[in-house]
Amino acid sequence: MNSQRGQVSTYAIAMLMTALVIGVGLSVATCIPTTNPEDLPWSNETDVIIFPSPPLPPFFSDFNITPTEIVLGDYLIISFVIENTNNQTINWLSTNRIGDITQIIEIELDNYESKIIWYRIIPHAAGEYDVWIDGMTGTFRVISTEIIITDPLEELYAEIDRIDAELVSLRDEITQAFNMLDGVIAELIVSGDEMDSRIGVLETYSSEVNEQIESLVNEIPRLQNSIVYACIATAIIVTLCVFVLIKRMN
Repeated sequence: MNSQRGQVSTYAIAMLMTALVIGVGLSVATCIPTTNPEDLPWSNETDVIIFPSPPLPPFFSDFNITPTEIVLGDYLIISFVIENTNNQTINWLSTNRIGDITQIIEIELDNYESKIIWYRIIPHAAGEYDVWIDGMTGTFRVISTEIIITDPLEELYAEIDRIDAELVSLRDEITQAFNMLDGVIAELIVSGDEMDSRIGVLETYSSEVNEQIESLVNEIPRLQNSIVYACIATAIIVTLCVFVLIKRMN
């Protein structure tokens, strides 16, 4: 009997709590005011935000290296034209690489402005140099200031050596001719009929050899004069070189 009463009271309490929760929910719902979407502070339409496009890179032209070959200690000019194709001012970071040295230089350009950029370069070492500036490429060469003096007598010495070689060859031919003459004489002793003709051949050959020897002997005075003139020319060249060196040092 007591257990039935306890179950009834528990069921009654549960029903009471459920009714209380439902009542509180309905009272809260009636207290929340309704809002018209048009009265909200924001718009239901999508706002389009336009970001400005980045400026275009400048246009390069008329890249020149003048001159492309210099003597160590002189200078050359590297130039080019840069043009701003935008309707706004830009600051361009120009990358310059000459040989192993790289530099970044800032160039300011107003809208649609063109500028001629030039650099005066004085290399400190001889050699070949590669140039790269914002994609434009070129090369130049630096020559050492060392002065090389050639000996004008060198060709004359070579000519004398050639003539000496020819004289040696002629001596060998003459020796062979005399050896052949001895053999011919020995044969002519046996055959007297062929003696006159062979002696004529030998005399002709001997006269030709003598003419060649005389021609070489006549060449010797001309070579001596050429050596004298070459010595004078060498002295003049050495004097001019000394004068140029003294002028450079001053």
